[in-house]
Amino acid sequence: MKRMVFLNIIGCLFFSFSFAETPAKLTKRLAQETAALQHAQWSVYAIYADNGEVIIDYQSNVSLAPASGLKLVTTAAALLELGEDFRFKTEVGYRGTLQRRDLLEGDLVIIGGGDPVLGSDWLPSAIQMDSLKALLLKKVKEAGIRTVKGDVVIDVSVFDDQVIPNDWMWTDIGNYYGAGIWGLNIANNLYHITFKLGPAVGYPAPVINISPKIPGLSFVNHMKTGPEGSGDQGYVYCPPRGNIAYLRGTVPLGFEEFTIRGSMPNPPEWFGHWLKEALILSGIDVQGTVSVVWDPVNKKDFKSLTTIFSPPLKEIIAVTNKRSVNLFAEVLLKMTALQRTGESSTAVGTKVIEDIFEERGIDLSGFRIHDGSGLSRTNMVRTQHFAHILAYMSTTPLADVYIESFSLCGSDEEPAWLKNFGKDTAVEKNARIKTGYIEGVRSHSGYVTSKSGRLITFSMICNNFTTSTTPINNLHEKIIIALAEGNY
Repeated sequence: MKRMVFLNIIGCLFFSFSFAETPAKLTKRLAQETAALQHAQWSVYAIYADNGEVIIDYQSNVSLAPASGLKLVTTAAALLELGEDFRFKTEVGYRGTLQRRDLLEGDLVIIGGGDPVLGSDWLPSAIQMDSLKALLLKKVKEAGIRTVKGDVVIDVSVFDDQVIPNDWMWTDIGNYYGAGIWGLNIANNLYHITFKLGPAVGYPAPVINISPKIPGLSFVNHMKTGPEGSGDQGYVYCPPRGNIAYLRGTVPLGFEEFTIRGSMPNPPEWFGHWLKEALILSGIDVQGTVSVVWDPVNKKDFKSLTTIFSPPLKEIIAVTNKRSVNLFAEVLLKMTALQRTGESSTAVGTKVIEDIFEERGIDLSGFRIHDGSGLSRTNMVRTQHFAHILAYMSTTPLADVYIESFSLCGSDEEPAWLKNFGKDTAVEKNARIKTGYIEGVRSHSGYVTSKSGRLITFSMICNNFTTSTTPINNLHEKIIIALAEGNY
């Protein structure tokens, strides 16, 4: 009798072990049961980082648009090529002759180095605008310059002159997240437009403030007042170097005024005007104009006043991934290309990224990218690509810097969209995730440690769903929880 009871217990344990729902089985079941996937394409791939053993492989042979998930590739490539301590530099000086009477017979010159965080309030360790102004005025005065007979010249030749990737949408490029990539970037290359709300839905929303003011830029305002709770549905339509911005869409009732962010049409030109005005207000006469040049300034004629260095790359990458800043990612793409090839175009940058990972033995069949940030809908990757790149990075000396640049789920210190992801589960304060979203695209990729202590890399990408992102988020959350709860 005791033997029979023992055998029954063993049998139950065997049955339970054999038929437990593994992450792979859960994925297949959810694929069939989730209504949001009915007309969508969905791919899931997860492996153990230490040996590449596959845990989930669901349609990983399909290439899909990853949205901002692509930043995990760009930032990894930049770390590998440039190193975690790489710093951008901006040079300040003059050309011409400084006369005895404090007169500069020549130009003040700023040579941009592509620094994406110059004046950026998104990275506290970067020099902020007030400090930047004080530094520049101090250096000019210390040189004994009281009058500039020439121009304020901004040299942006470090990067090529195509400041927007080919495949970015017209809807995006006038807005802050579609800011262009220049040889001199300043204060995130954005400005603020504040509207006064109308008395009811459908009423015009007039512009009441622009900050900072952009010389030469005018507005055609078609913005309307939208329903309360509808959020920011306002768009700015303006190309790089444009001087007319069209404002369309809605801003929500429930506020006396509401502010949206646009992308500066010409950040280095704005910076030149900002600097010229600051110099004049401080008592330094600038008689010339502002000039943005694409041909490099002859260094033989250049006398340096100071060099401004960015924070190290590891700090920039943390902000790039956690805040998902398109501008920063595109700058990293161009600088990575410049470092390796001497050319800085987006097209060269995307090829360099492929080379960097193929040289390390990662299969990139089905990999096609047209930018570094994921804003282009024409980017195509496989979830296998992401999982294997993540696994590779976990084996390098850069592992801690790279992994910690991803948002930690359930942490109040992280961006809002992951604070409650996996809350009160094995995912909380465990999984680190890079998300991606553009219209019809949602992705989650990153790292999670199983109960057995093994590091897992995963990637989930969904395209062409017609619902909100909520059911896709919930779907991905369930799978990551299952990976975290594994004890094998």
